[in-house]
Amino acid sequence: MLKRIFKSTLLALGIGVNSLVALLTVFSAYGGIFSPESFVIASIALMVLPILLIAGILLIIADFFIDKRLVFIIVGCWIASLPSILVYSPVNIGKKSLTDEQRENDSFTFLTYNVLHLWDFRGENTETECNATLDYILKTDADIVNLQELESLKVNKRWKITAAQIDSIKARYPYRLIETGSKQLTLMSKYPFEKVKTNVPNNVDYALSCYKLHIKDRDIHLINVHLKSIGLTDDDKELYKDAIKIPENKQELKSELKQVKSQLISKLSDAFKVRAVQAQAVRSVVDSIGGAFIVAGDFNDVPNCYTIRTIRGDDMNDAYADAAFGPTITYHGDKFYFRIDHVLYRGGLQAIDIERGNISSSDHNPLLTTFLFDPIQ
Repeated sequence: MLKRIFKSTLLALGIGVNSLVALLTVFSAYGGIFSPESFVIASIALMVLPILLIAGILLIIADFFIDKRLVFIIVGCWIASLPSILVYSPVNIGKKSLTDEQRENDSFTFLTYNVLHLWDFRGENTETECNATLDYILKTDADIVNLQELESLKVNKRWKITAAQIDSIKARYPYRLIETGSKQLTLMSKYPFEKVKTNVPNNVDYALSCYKLHIKDRDIHLINVHLKSIGLTDDDKELYKDAIKIPENKQELKSELKQVKSQLISKLSDAFKVRAVQAQAVRSVVDSIGGAFIVAGDFNDVPNCYTIRTIRGDDMNDAYADAAFGPTITYHGDKFYFRIDHVLYRGGLQAIDIERGNISSSDHNPLLTTFLFDPIQ
């Protein structure tokens, strides 16, 4: 009798926990549908999708010991959330190889990278002889280099930026534009390009720059973006680090939750709303120009968020979702681990490969995409 009651209680608890995690997973997966102006909690929920997927895996393991039928609750929510999950963690198997002719005439490589002003995130006392970020860019040898947080390119002993590196960059990329001031957006190219004027509000202009690239007899427009960051102070970052630790007692937990709500969540909410406005401006530029387009850079937001959905619309693709396998992160500073750098594209292009650079000299990781032109273009 007692054993039966225990089993019934355990089953009821299992149903409750599995159902709760399943509902939260579906809500999180589709959080990017809702405008942060009207329902900001959905945007915040989307950020925790990886945690909920891990929780689902752990529950499935536990379900085999409680009641195997409970597994279907989690599996069902995964099926319902599959479109969003496959953007977060695509399953493209194998890489498409290029022929020599395609490599020469019908493809190009595109690197996007927030370079943190060419500082070294690991500190000044690294054992490298030259600037690690510039060294990576040169070794990668991408055709187009799309950078954020770069306002100058000059010798700097502190960060090991050498004259030889700068000379190599200038020789490799004869077409360059470094925008100073609030933008700090840079484009370097082996192919000619021109800056395109955009009619966006002044309070949005700092977050984007538009160019027209001439690549192998094709014209492609590019928007380099660096959208609104959360703007956390050092105190905020310490609060976040404390919040992810296990509190020692109930009073400490309450105190931390109150601080998180008043400091972190309010800043997250403000940033979501600003990015929504910026995304609408980016999309208006794409619509007004038309044709082949790449929108890439530091979006400061996660896959399938409202910002990306707005820019992507019905006619743009996500290069990572199209060409990658498994999840990744592109930001690793202050124990924030998210993919917030993205490459969107449309019009006579196909992303056939995308790689995350395993270099930690910036607080971001770079993304290197290989594009193949549509043969009919």
